[in-house]
Amino acid sequence: MIRQKRYLCHLINLGILILLLTSMGCQSGPEPVVETVPGWLESIPKDESHYYAIGVSGPTPRVSDAWDQAIRRARAELGRLIISHISSKGTIISSSSGEYVREIVKILSDTELNYTEVIERWADRSGSYGPPGHFYVLVRMEKRRAESVLRSIK
Repeated sequence: MIRQKRYLCHLINLGILILLLTSMGCQSGPEPVVETVPGWLESIPKDESHYYAIGVSGPTPRVSDAWDQAIRRARAELGRLIISHISSKGTIISSSSGEYVREIVKILSDTELNYTEVIERWADRSGSYGPPGHFYVLVRMEKRRAESVLRSIK
């Protein structure tokens, strides 16, 4: 009889334990972190005095490397944007060789020249805008500075 009571007691305890574990397993996990995506990612700013561009990096082991990569890419994009804008105005001869255009992009995007400034930074750690772990920067350059640089290398 005592053996049956002990067996029944163990069975009840096991049942309660299973019930508790099951109910805990049904609980939802923590709410996902939803980061607010900056407006400049949706719509790049435009004004009369500056050119703007966005750069993005992939996930990297070091955060500082990701920021540097995003800035380099934004500056290169800014150089391409300036070239296409200036070319459409007819300032640069349309028959320019690809090498000449690449050289101008390099000069305009060269970090040593410090013609560009980083306006905004945003780390998308949770993947609110794109893949998680990507870093975004917004850079700008004064239009008159860009045109001055282009005139000096023509």
